[in-house]
Amino acid sequence: MDCVKSSTVLHWNYRGFTKFPIEHLRGEEDDVTDIYLKENLISRVPNDIGKLRNLESLYLTGNDITELPREISQLQRLKCLDVSGNRLRGVPDEIGELRELKFLILDENELRELPLRMSELRSLRYLSVCDNKLQWLPQRPIYNYFHCEFRFWRNPGLKTIPYSLWYHMFREQQTRSLNIGSLNITENRQVSNNMTCRLTIHQECREYEIDINCPPQHKNIVETGRYSPPSLFELTKRIAYQMILTTVKQYTTNFNIYSDRNNYYLDSKSNALANLEKTFDTLAIDNNVETCYDFNKYQEPGICQYSYKKSERRNYYVPKDIIEMFYTFLPYFIKIELSNGPISKCDNAYCKKPIFDYLIYEFCIEKIILIDSSEDVILNANFCSKSCADFWKLGKQNIISWRLLNQ
Repeated sequence: MDCVKSSTVLHWNYRGFTKFPIEHLRGEEDDVTDIYLKENLISRVPNDIGKLRNLESLYLTGNDITELPREISQLQRLKCLDVSGNRLRGVPDEIGELRELKFLILDENELRELPLRMSELRSLRYLSVCDNKLQWLPQRPIYNYFHCEFRFWRNPGLKTIPYSLWYHMFREQQTRSLNIGSLNITENRQVSNNMTCRLTIHQECREYEIDINCPPQHKNIVETGRYSPPSLFELTKRIAYQMILTTVKQYTTNFNIYSDRNNYYLDSKSNALANLEKTFDTLAIDNNVETCYDFNKYQEPGICQYSYKKSERRNYYVPKDIIEMFYTFLPYFIKIELSNGPISKCDNAYCKKPIFDYLIYEFCIEKIILIDSSEDVILNANFCSKSCADFWKLGKQNIISWRLLNQ
């Protein structure tokens, strides 16, 4: 190898590489834990990046990368990924499978949105997407608001943030940035090809009209003062996703990581998957995963046993895991949508139902506290029904009127 190799750390900064030099490893892929490839001319990350099974840090700052391969999810030991200063236009949903990832740096790219599955990164402690082209943020871009620092400054196209994100991260808290550079209340009449909400804001004796781009997943938006019921398909997805979340919690709670085999019993009355299997008894729910469930084995009806091999143990589960194990009979596009999850949940604290493509928007103004001042910012709240929206608005004085464009 003609490149400097110090122990298992590869220093390949400023080498003029035009492609990811994985072929230079010559069978030593398992020995590598850290790769520095800053300021090269790399335009793509190879699909066989998964060969680096023990890689813990990957620094790709200052290259010409436009996308990351889905195979990035095979780097199960990866703790730090820095892809800042590229031309990244998207992040694959599979990023959520990097369960050891602690630092994700995506600054100075061309990202317009974040993948919903990013919230599955429970080990994540730092996420930065400053200086991009973000148009909107998911309601929950990170798993834990209190243990992960989230920076999204200087995204000029970002005019609003979710109400729940503000409530948990910025309410009465001082931000760590001197310059947000986004979320400014200024007149903006540019209309995009997506659905757009036009807000009318009265502030300091002036009236502003601001256009807010809606996430592409929101295809059925109910305008203020109007009402139409959600489709049966939307209601079905909501119920199915709630069933999946119930099973996720049961698995994560009952799974014992210290035993070679894990057996636990679930009452079929509260086990949505057991009921679903009985309903679709003619369908092969899963024939590939080494999981057994026998309803006739026990004297008590409706009791099932789940067994997993040691190699299949996980410290937590996510919806995609449950779908792969039990929902193989579903059409592919539905499995993808359920795996990614809903873009938001109802902001009524007493509801919290998942929302896929049908919702009711409400907007309000609150404050973000900066180092030496405070700024008014626009918040968007999402609701599954008109009754939830009306309940949320009770007592609030800063509601913004709006109308929907591009219908």
